Amino acid sequence: MSELTELHKTVVTTPSDTEIRTERIFDATPEVIFEFWTDPDLLAQWVGPERLEMTVQEYDVRPGGKYRYVHKDPETGSEYVFFGEFLEIEAPRKLSQTFNFVMEPQPPPSIDRLELIPLENGRTRLVTLTTFESKEYRDGMIQSGMEKGMDEGYAKLDRLLAER
Repeated sequence: MSELTELHKTVVTTPSDTEIRTERIFDATPEVIFEFWTDPDLLAQWVGPERLEMTVQEYDVRPGGKYRYVHKDPETGSEYVFFGEFLEIEAPRKLSQTFNFVMEPQPPPSIDRLELIPLENGRTRLVTLTTFESKEYRDGMIQSGMEKGMDEGYAKLDRLLAER
């Protein structure tokens, strides 16, 4: 396996019954990754599966600020609405937020924590830890195809970073 392929592999683990942890290395500094994570115009270019189009409706990056974005499937017209609130921001290393999506019945929000760890040669180790209210909600997220959508989104981010 080439170094490039190995570097850009997303590792997903479940450290507890209520958590999902992801880790991936990017060929950019924490400052650049943080910009792609917090600028709504940049975010819209990479978050989510390849087949879905993303529209950011609200993205107020500050503690207490709200966000809302929609993924739309152009083939079926189906829309998937995600929303939450920013909790803590320590640019360019850490960010935490609530995360939820519109569905019936409405699940409780998870808490997403992002950490950007600087590495040699201008690289960054991105680590997310998502905490759910219960194992049932954690397992539901895993079964939803979250890992595939995240992988596709991170691959888009890799391409955008390479273009920079």
